[in-house]
Amino acid sequence: MWKIERFPALWVLPVLLPVAAFTIFPIAHALWTSLHQVSLLFPVVEFVGLDNYVGVITGVYFEKALKNSLLFTVCAAPAVVVLGTATAIFLKREFFGVEVLRSIVLLPWVLPGAISAVLWVWVFNPSWGVINSVLRNLGLIHSEIPWLTQPKLAFASVTVAHVWTQVPFTVILMMATLSTLNPELTEAATIDGATRLQRLRFIVLPHIKSIAVVLLIYNALTAFTSYDLVYAMTGGGPGTATTLLSFQIWKESFSMYDFGAGAAVTFIVVAISALLIVAITKALPSGIFKDA
Repeated sequence: MWKIERFPALWVLPVLLPVAAFTIFPIAHALWTSLHQVSLLFPVVEFVGLDNYVGVITGVYFEKALKNSLLFTVCAAPAVVVLGTATAIFLKREFFGVEVLRSIVLLPWVLPGAISAVLWVWVFNPSWGVINSVLRNLGLIHSEIPWLTQPKLAFASVTVAHVWTQVPFTVILMMATLSTLNPELTEAATIDGATRLQRLRFIVLPHIKSIAVVLLIYNALTAFTSYDLVYAMTGGGPGTATTLLSFQIWKESFSMYDFGAGAAVTFIVVAISALLIVAITKALPSGIFKDA
């Protein structure tokens, strides 16, 4: 008679089955959809092989969306890590009101993307936005700056908003990592005459380098697949200035009603995301995770 202790996987099987059902099946169905013509405009489902992928890649908007997504990722991901790390180092210091400030810093992480977008539209609105109002009152500008209607400014505005929403998560993980740093190391370095910059370079940064790499990869994927903030702020405009590949998925599926093409864009995004992970890890020094 067999004992269940010999088959430990059976204990987690009741949990794994629902997870598999809600993970593997949607992925498999999306892959199947990407290989078929599935459109509300054409009720007949027809196998088309890689035609959806070819049609998407050779389409009018794909190249622009890909460039925007890569540029958005290159600008946003490092900015999130750098700002989040600097904020975490600052908040690890003890001063009056630091507890309140730590709570305030976490607020952008709590807000849904749509609400964050509304806030930033209010900030960047050309007519009654906060930034233009402040600049006008200071006498620095005499006419409205079209933050959301000029292509380059709109792209920059969306990038700033995205960075603002992602910094708190980096701050949390960085502060947790900094809390594991042995304070005796910094005290000994201070006694030996090390400056604050030297302590940061030779003690703090080596201690947080591994989590910084993880956060860089995470934020690269988050930026590359960002959708809700961009959609709510600019709708991909003006023109195609802020059209990202993730927005292209929605456009193909729910604007053009071509679910096959939308699924194809999805798997293209997955493939490029995997390449981004490999590229980032290959570009880093081989010993980055050693002595972590």
